[in-house]
Amino acid sequence: MAFLAVILFILFVISLGLLIYIYVGYPLIIVGLAKFFRRPIKKTDFLPTATIVIPAHNEEAVINEKLDNILSLDYPRDRLQIIVCDDASDDRTVEIIRTYIPKGVELSEGARAGKVGALNRALTLATGQIYVITDADTILNPNSLRELLVNFADEKVGCVVAQTRMMTSELETSESGGLYWRYEALIRQRESDLHSTVAATGHLMALRRDIMQPIPTNVILDDFYLAMMTISQGYRVISEPKSVVWERPTNTMGDDVSRRRRLTAGRYQMLWMSKEYLPKLSSLLRFQVISHKFLRLAIPHLMILALVTNIILAAILPALSLSSIVNMTVVVLMILQGIFYFMALVGGILSNTSLKKSKLAKLFMLPYFLCATNFASIAGLLWYFSGQHTVLWQQAKRS
Repeated sequence: MAFLAVILFILFVISLGLLIYIYVGYPLIIVGLAKFFRRPIKKTDFLPTATIVIPAHNEEAVINEKLDNILSLDYPRDRLQIIVCDDASDDRTVEIIRTYIPKGVELSEGARAGKVGALNRALTLATGQIYVITDADTILNPNSLRELLVNFADEKVGCVVAQTRMMTSELETSESGGLYWRYEALIRQRESDLHSTVAATGHLMALRRDIMQPIPTNVILDDFYLAMMTISQGYRVISEPKSVVWERPTNTMGDDVSRRRRLTAGRYQMLWMSKEYLPKLSSLLRFQVISHKFLRLAIPHLMILALVTNIILAAILPALSLSSIVNMTVVVLMILQGIFYFMALVGGILSNTSLKKSKLAKLFMLPYFLCATNFASIAGLLWYFSGQHTVLWQQAKRS
């Protein structure tokens, strides 16, 4: 039994240690490195020509607002090309887009091919120096595009991504999702300060058109692929804090789990493809990709391992007559894990009631958010290796 206890203790320490490293250790390392090795961006009042590409599939509920938003941006209209690439919508999306053609919006229609197919189609039509991608269900601040593009005055910058924030109808950050994006924004900004962020998000991102190449049609995560493509060519990928795009929260956690299942499947695909781009990256960037992107795939498995080994250790250690401090530490950690999962359970129950926006519910929503989204990671793993994953996407219902 002593040998079993040693093995379980090692597994418990490794799983707990890796979880702490992923959530706390890596961000602290990046913040520390960025403080001493920051590489500023050379910005000027740069106004390049830009092609804004909006992939769309069944977006009748949001496309009006999106196009009005794009047309109202604080950027010279004569320096913008706006292309909406419809991916075989079967609702009123195309009909609505056509009403904007007199205002200079271009419509590109094609057979159902997913977001990558739409982006590749738009690439053949783009005339701007900068290729800008933005989702149909997000809203940009008026200055977002200008703040995004001034970074390209620095010839070393190849891709710039905006800061994503969650919104309610009043454009206020929501609790669990908003906290996650603020946490992510800190890491991405410090990665950018060092050299490049490795966590690009396609809600609003811009790339130099002359480094753009058609995206392989089987790619699930086009944004991550484009970031790796950019860095592999020796350019920087920058997160711009003054460029803000607002994402509507999903109506239910189930919708968010479905979306994250697809994202996780895409991460496993990019892990499988890593032999194509990781060797081209510096040691620092490889460290960032592994720590920020790939180790996160292990989080749900580490959570399960930490809980199971902790429970077994708490049951068998008293029989080994070990130090009371050891026994107490194991029991306390088990109790803390129990409280965390109990809070997640309560958060799940409250999320389906009228109390979900109460101050009491907010206390439980973060544990629920972490557990639900990490459950989606396991689902994404099974989805990817089952061969059922697809590059086609369906928009989650959003508030």
